[in-house]
Amino acid sequence: MALAFAIPVSNALTSVAAAAFVAVMVLGQVAGSWRGRWALVLRHPVSLTSLALFGSVLLASAWTSAAPQAAASQAMRNASLLLLPLFAVALWDSVWVRRCLQAFSVAMVLTLVLSFAHALWGLAGAGSWPLPYKGGGDAIFHVHITHNVLMSVAVLLWLGQALADHGLRPARRGALGLLAALAVFNILWMVPGRTGYATLLAGLLVLALACCPRRWRAHGLLGLVALTAAALWMSDSVQGRLDRTWREIQAFEGAGSAQRGDVNLADHRLAIWREALKVVQQSPLIGHGTGSYRTVFCASAQPPDMCSYGGGKHPHNQFLFAAIEGGMLGVACYAAWLLALGLALWRQRGQGPLGAIGPGLWVVWVVYGMVDTPLQLLTERHFFPLFLVLLLFPPLALRHPPPLPEPR
Repeated sequence: MALAFAIPVSNALTSVAAAAFVAVMVLGQVAGSWRGRWALVLRHPVSLTSLALFGSVLLASAWTSAAPQAAASQAMRNASLLLLPLFAVALWDSVWVRRCLQAFSVAMVLTLVLSFAHALWGLAGAGSWPLPYKGGGDAIFHVHITHNVLMSVAVLLWLGQALADHGLRPARRGALGLLAALAVFNILWMVPGRTGYATLLAGLLVLALACCPRRWRAHGLLGLVALTAAALWMSDSVQGRLDRTWREIQAFEGAGSAQRGDVNLADHRLAIWREALKVVQQSPLIGHGTGSYRTVFCASAQPPDMCSYGGGKHPHNQFLFAAIEGGMLGVACYAAWLLALGLALWRQRGQGPLGAIGPGLWVVWVVYGMVDTPLQLLTERHFFPLFLVLLLFPPLALRHPPPLPEPR
């Protein structure tokens, strides 16, 4: 519960809470507290593919070209994959699932309140902002990309509860809808970031598919598209970012080989992806080994400043990162993990509000993984395993909410 609250608020608190959780799990295992759950968890396809993906990271360290310290650091970073089965053992069919979701919701409400307060503070000309602030519009605790991705998930959580929990009182349903509307406004008007626009739209489209009755599904999707078009038309921030994206693509298509690092303006992802694909082609079968990304990318990236500017950390694409370090085995294990997650969450789409949210969360991860490398990022590599477990292994009371009351 502390971890669910800490992840949207503080990376330092997240690290402490995660370490405390692992310590408790180890002590519980020694005391025999979890024996009845391990067999169930380890038979689940998502747990098996998580272990396989982490195993591919360990295996690729056997032939890595990286220094031992870099390989060990990367293996520890990917050990977050082991959190998924650990969370499942602790939370499967537990009342703590609801409490963790409430803690995350409280943290996101706090983030939303401070984000609006920061905007009003600036409009009022009240001087320097007195609280922690990460910059990038009105993003508060994290950089704008992470802020918008987490806010997209919060929209799914609040809207999913409002639409699929038939036992909610009208006042609570209205409050959840208002929170979701404010969060959408926050993403589209207050915090810049194209990644957040994409994760929000993708998540909402899948939520509409999961929640709308079949006869209303087309109407719901068309209505969502119409609302999106209206938001694009009204939001100067969105229009500016989309216009910039189009100009970047045009510049990239017309750039010569000597200009590859200067296109795409601020983050030049297209140029990074092209250079990363060339690194993949150098060793497509087995990859370059765990922890080798920075060394092999910087050895061939052109121009050289691309390495120091952004591409040296990761290629901003999870598949490309898996291909560079793990080769075909790494890509296959990552694809199997995604497939297992997607199938499990889609099968549960009709099981209450959490079931409705699950496919949307999966799509958020897939979209995010196409333009960034979330397994490399501290906030994301803790948040998604926890939240996926909360939606995959909810208690029975949350899977099967009470039926709608009979009309009088």
